[in-house]
Amino acid sequence: MTETRLPKISVVVTCYNCRDYIGDAIRSVACQTLRDFECIIVDDASTDSSATVVQQLLDELDDARFSLLRLEKNVGQTGATRRGLAATQATFVCFLDSDDLWNDDFLERHLAAHLNETYAVGFTACNARLIDGQGALIAGCVYWFGKDRARVDRDQAFAPLDPARVPRLDTANKTAGWQSQTPYRLYTKRVVHWVWVSTSSMMFRRSLIDLVFPDDDEAFRLHMDFYIVVMAQMVAGSLLIDEALYSYRLHGRNGAADNPVLGGRLHLSSRNWGNTHAHMLDRMLTAMQQDRERLVLALGERQYRRMVLRMRAARAGPLLGWFFVARSWLI
Repeated sequence: MTETRLPKISVVVTCYNCRDYIGDAIRSVACQTLRDFECIIVDDASTDSSATVVQQLLDELDDARFSLLRLEKNVGQTGATRRGLAATQATFVCFLDSDDLWNDDFLERHLAAHLNETYAVGFTACNARLIDGQGALIAGCVYWFGKDRARVDRDQAFAPLDPARVPRLDTANKTAGWQSQTPYRLYTKRVVHWVWVSTSSMMFRRSLIDLVFPDDDEAFRLHMDFYIVVMAQMVAGSLLIDEALYSYRLHGRNGAADNPVLGGRLHLSSRNWGNTHAHMLDRMLTAMQQDRERLVLALGERQYRRMVLRMRAARAGPLLGWFFVARSWLI
């Protein structure tokens, strides 16, 4: 086998008023089995003691791979991430929310998936466990991962579960252990349809992030993940790892996930996302049109026009939507 050098990875952790959990998030990065990475923590002008907690932990770790960037002014999710990206330069990049946790093999598994011999994807994404504010398990997975949420159990009065997906409980140590899984699925559809969990579950090619990252910090102050993930999928597709390699924390102060886990196909958010979704699509269309020259240079006229039509289809009603989809097929 020919010897090769593994590419480096950048990790960007953004934090705003998350002193209770940011330490655990950083420790989950420090424990990675893949060691060759750089990690920058961006404190977005927190008004609590988050920055102090981070600095104390970095002093304790004494690890040159970790650094803290403190912003004097709050710039929001996109602006803080942009500052972190500007301070990093690796071939692959991951974004970890300050209240989430990675498994210790998260980076190793994602990089291995990227280096498969079948398909060079734009980004990889895995499933998640759900934990509460104290770190206790709430659910073993996020049900919609890699699925059409509206059809995941439609017309199935009795849906069988794979026994391999049920953990063994260690009652003495109060832990759960799942069998290791290695299922991967290419997701190549160029549609505006969310099948992932959050950006904490993903590893992106830096070249792709540089292409699709939004230019306007204020317009995409929130919901940056929706923008970059949908755009990245439109451009390059993704690879789904059907295994939970990180933990999504529900602590009662999440920006979107404010519902308790009741079971079934219930959303984690009580918010009506209809207007938010429409506003985001409008902003994305505007951004694509304003950045037309650069996108056409990278993708070609044909793929760019298809992306715009698919975005218009997602924004339109069912009838007009099919019209735009049909037009995209004819290009």
